[in-house]
Amino acid sequence: MKYKLLIWVISIAAVMQGCIYIHMTHLSDDDLEWTNSIPLYSEITFKSNNGRTVSVRYKEIFIYNSTDRFFISSACNTDYDANTGYWFEIKDSLKTLSGCFLIKRPVKKNNLWYSAKLGARSTIDEYKFVSPLVTHSYAIGNHIINDCVITDSSNARYVSNLAKYPYYRIEKFVISKDNDSVKITEVVET
Repeated sequence: MKYKLLIWVISIAAVMQGCIYIHMTHLSDDDLEWTNSIPLYSEITFKSNNGRTVSVRYKEIFIYNSTDRFFISSACNTDYDANTGYWFEIKDSLKTLSGCFLIKRPVKKNNLWYSAKLGARSTIDEYKFVSPLVTHSYAIGNHIINDCVITDSSNARYVSNLAKYPYYRIEKFVISKDNDSVKITEVVET
């Protein structure tokens, strides 16, 4: 009887201290396709809309898709939102722009949400995932790419002093899930 009471006390204390996830989400194989074919540290080149040769380098990839219900945390959070993403740099002869693309499956939502940033164009508002992930088909020339996220003035804003850093102004960037070799599909500058 004493052992059962001790087990109950330890279990209640663990839950109250946030050491057991009560609610968890998981990313499916389809969700993970947004990051699983990233060519980490290699450089890929393509032409920008203004005709300059641009290189993309993927710097860091992360996947938080745990199934472990126990954790050690001082934050006392009992929810686990599975998420994945990557950081990248785009370089041309004049500048280097850093960016990121992050997706997560929140506990309290039924779909994926995303954040994206490149230069001064950003969906990120105080590190929150602010947009449901909605994909579109996107045409480059006469080539159609499916499963693209388009980040432009309809779903993102500028987050820096553009008068001081005008080269950070990105009108639109497109990130594809469909294309296995290049995730950054197009960048449109002003």
